[in-house]
Amino acid sequence: MQETHVLVKPDGVRRGLTSAVVDGLRADGLLAVPVGWVWLTDEAARLWYPEKLEEPDGPLTLRYLCEGPMAVLDVRGDDAIVRAHRTKRRLRRALGSDERHNVVHCPETDAERDHERTVFAGLLRRRVPCRPVGPFRPASLL
Repeated sequence: MQETHVLVKPDGVRRGLTSAVVDGLRADGLLAVPVGWVWLTDEAARLWYPEKLEEPDGPLTLRYLCEGPMAVLDVRGDDAIVRAHRTKRRLRRALGSDERHNVVHCPETDAERDHERTVFAGLLRRRVPCRPVGPFRPASLL
């Protein structure tokens, strides 16, 4: 079983779509549990996406990522990274409003997941999720 995380971006949180993202992941056979939220600082956004600094509209994207909280979901399952990415694409098509305001993010590789966990570690604000049914318990995500 592989573990990863999924973020509900500021536009998704603002529009109340966290449950829709959780439901989408679960419908695709993944275990998904909200574990908290992060609100990025400018510095954390630049550490997360340094390549955006070189893109013409990169500063707009970085500013967007800092404009509100993002829900953090602990996600597990066989091939969780690949399957979460597939779910992300489907949810973006269904729920996103434009290229930047696309509701959901997930890492595409183990290295990207690990990098994001390093960036978000000090920013994670935990909340106690509902107790899941069965043996699944949220891991120490970050």
